[in-house]
Amino acid sequence: MSLLDIFLEALRSLSANKARSVLTILGIVVGIGSVIGLVSIGQGSKQSIEDQIRSVGTNLATVTNMAQSGDGLTQDDVNALRSVPNVTDVQATRAGSFDLVYDGTSVSSQVIGVSPQYAEMRNIEIEAGSFVNDYQDAIAAHVAVISPGTVEKLWGENTSARDTLGTQMRIGGVVFTVIGITSSTGGGAVQSLTSDTTVYVPISAAANALTGKGPYTNIYVVGAGESVMEQVSAQAEAVLRARHGFTGSEDADFSIMNMSGLLSMAGSVTDTLTALLAAIAGISLVVGGIGIMNMMLTTVTERIREIGLRKAIGATPSNITLLFLVESVVLTSLGGLVGIVVGWGIAALVNATGLLSASLTLGPVLLAVAVCMLIGIVFGYWPARRAAKLDPIEALRYQ
Repeated sequence: MSLLDIFLEALRSLSANKARSVLTILGIVVGIGSVIGLVSIGQGSKQSIEDQIRSVGTNLATVTNMAQSGDGLTQDDVNALRSVPNVTDVQATRAGSFDLVYDGTSVSSQVIGVSPQYAEMRNIEIEAGSFVNDYQDAIAAHVAVISPGTVEKLWGENTSARDTLGTQMRIGGVVFTVIGITSSTGGGAVQSLTSDTTVYVPISAAANALTGKGPYTNIYVVGAGESVMEQVSAQAEAVLRARHGFTGSEDADFSIMNMSGLLSMAGSVTDTLTALLAAIAGISLVVGGIGIMNMMLTTVTERIREIGLRKAIGATPSNITLLFLVESVVLTSLGGLVGIVVGWGIAALVNATGLLSASLTLGPVLLAVAVCMLIGIVFGYWPARRAAKLDPIEALRYQ
């Protein structure tokens, strides 16, 4: 028999008992659908996290003040970091938690004193109004740029962002005028992971009226590109350690976080979680494979006389083995095709809800097809070999 004849014979055999075939492949459908669905969710989540990090800039290193006493991060540190090779910009901020008050409504928020260059450096987009400018920073103007969360919590959910422009609010008891509202996308979205009511004011105004003129909270170091950030971070740490007198391996009074390194770490974590989810879903594939083996063993038992007749007219053990292996592979492949559709449906449903992001790529689909064929071969081999080893005389006598 040719391979085509064997394939057609397998289809006829499976269609002879449609209900049993459908129930058998159900485990494969669930397994493949679950694997593809969970992998697509993992890939989508990874892409979403990476996009959030890239919106801040992967060419950015953040130096955070950890000093409990002493000078901490100073302007001299900022000037020293500007001389580090491959550094294109250095900006400092002062931050603190303050109560925001408008028309009797109060909410606690992180207030950050920033330079005019901060918005471009952190990719902050403005929905309405404008960001802090050089003149406002020079005169320490009491102006504020607020987030959409601040608008919602202080002015109300139905308030348009533009309606808040020009209004006055109190920050830590000091009056500030709203000049801009950030967008919910861009670098501001990453800032909102820790606080959805972030407020930006001129760094000079923060020093004069809010945080005081002590150490900077953060210093942001912008590198020439993502590829040089590891080197920039190491050199920046060496410069600051030397300036602050930490010559050994002891903990310094500052910490450095490299956005490029954070991107790599986030990718590694999401890849691990995706693999774990896929492995858990893959258990159902093993269960489905056992179901395939059980059905094929039953099929062999039901067709013992047919096997004996085939051997009596010249079928070789390899012909019999191939016949049942093809049946097993066809069965799992059909389940795999339906499972791919189910997995695609899961990904589409997740994206439609907007709660998570799912990204379906060709890789998991091709892997699913390969796994289906492998399951068909592995779990169909024993029943096929059992059929091939039957003695034709005894098989023909089987009742």
